[in-house]
Amino acid sequence: MSEGQSPGIVTSKRLIKYRTSSWQVHDFEVWSGEFLCRIAVLKMEDSVLIWVGSTPADLGEVALGVPPRTGRQAASSSLIGGDAGAAPLARQLAAALDQPVYVCCGSHFDRFSMPLVVQGLITEIKSRPECFNMEQTHS
Repeated sequence: MSEGQSPGIVTSKRLIKYRTSSWQVHDFEVWSGEFLCRIAVLKMEDSVLIWVGSTPADLGEVALGVPPRTGRQAASSSLIGGDAGAAPLARQLAAALDQPVYVCCGSHFDRFSMPLVVQGLITEIKSRPECFNMEQTHS
């Protein structure tokens, strides 16, 4: 179906017009001598969803981080799964990006590999800010 057109099937009196999605996907890999993980970023209108994992794709944990209000720290909450790494990462990213961030972890990262994953994310945010809504929130 083309943008601006409506489907030919009539099921109600309402007119539905299709439009191009404003969501954008960006993915990359984090390496530190060897493959650590794949990261996929779903840029939405006022938030981002970041999936961190490896093959096969898995959704073990989901957490939401919200940016801080004036004089407060960012907050996060586990939505699905344990509290191994998604919630702290969501809190850190929400504070850095100043927007709600959903973090989905499909892999477990230990105390040695998680800082490498965070560093890979920071590097990607600095080099591709448009993929993380940074051009809107910090212009």
